[in-house]
Amino acid sequence: MSPILRLAANDVRLTARDRAAFFWLLILPIFLIWIFARVGGGGGANDVSLAVIDRDGGWLASAFLEELAGPKVALKVYRGDQADAPEAKSAARWLTLPQGFTVNALAGKQQKLKIETTENAAADYSRAAEVVVTRAIVRTLARAAEIRGGALPENTATYDALKARPPIVAVETAEAGTGVAVHGLAQSVPGNMTFTVMMMTLIYGAVYLTIEKREGVLRRQMTLPLRRSTIFAGKVLGRWIIAMAQIAILVAAGRFLFRLDFGHSPLSLWAVLFAYAFAVAGIATFLGAILANPEQASTVGWLAATVMGALGGCWWPAEIMPSWLRTAAHIFPTAWAMDGLHAVISFGRGLDAVLVPVAVLAGFGVVFSLLAARKLSGLTVNS
Repeated sequence: MSPILRLAANDVRLTARDRAAFFWLLILPIFLIWIFARVGGGGGANDVSLAVIDRDGGWLASAFLEELAGPKVALKVYRGDQADAPEAKSAARWLTLPQGFTVNALAGKQQKLKIETTENAAADYSRAAEVVVTRAIVRTLARAAEIRGGALPENTATYDALKARPPIVAVETAEAGTGVAVHGLAQSVPGNMTFTVMMMTLIYGAVYLTIEKREGVLRRQMTLPLRRSTIFAGKVLGRWIIAMAQIAILVAAGRFLFRLDFGHSPLSLWAVLFAYAFAVAGIATFLGAILANPEQASTVGWLAATVMGALGGCWWPAEIMPSWLRTAAHIFPTAWAMDGLHAVISFGRGLDAVLVPVAVLAGFGVVFSLLAARKLSGLTVNS
């Protein structure tokens, strides 16, 4: 085994010996992914529930009910004896089609429909139900008017024939990119992975390095017949391995436990993650070099990771922040990591979309590794 790998393996061994590391590196991130996904709508939007009490039963009422049905609409229809059952009005919101609805509507008499709600009905879902009902009214009236204007038979067969025609005017909508919108697990998995990898690597990486300085381990390593660059590279590599181990496990949890699609470009995904782990390893080594003791390292590591995680868009979509703050947040590697991960996971982009984030993250790693090496070299010379 090369000297660099032996030094790196020593850091990994120290981390693995810490029983609490299993909780902080694995259990906590998975719990955070789950809780943030639930808060951010990890299961996707729920269906809009709507109960309809059909006291008419005519063909136009049936046609209207078919227009109400559709994706994301949980429609429950009550007729006959069921219309007067308590269950009919136990739904969060309900609509009543009055007796004579079909005859009176075709006769041109105004029909008033009202969505009634319970006290605890979600207001946003009630507004969505209003949109669903309004859409159904427009479609039903348009086809009824065409039937009446064309002197066609007024029945379900005629209505269904008109409904089956290709639409005269169609509106197509599309989201930017080819992936899903950034919410729920698509935000929670990469966000909490980016945050917790930063936090745990900074804390553990910096703490163990300050211990090595305090106990003279680093000074003794400097007496070995090794180039100092080899020793510093081993320090950075050890922290990179710890970060990558945590990343690999969290990616596996995201894929197989939370069923998140990580996009179609594994090369792009892992390029971002490799570069991010290098950036985090460099920063952790730098903090360990400049801080005096484990207490400082733990506190500064936690605070630094929290600030970088919050401003880097790990806890919430960066789009909710002011544009100037979103731009300023790119002084942190977390923002670049989230840019790259969202490009791959949420928007289905490839290598071309992550080249800049990868280059910047690698730059973070190089700069902070060199700064750490310079600081550690000065310490050992003066000790």
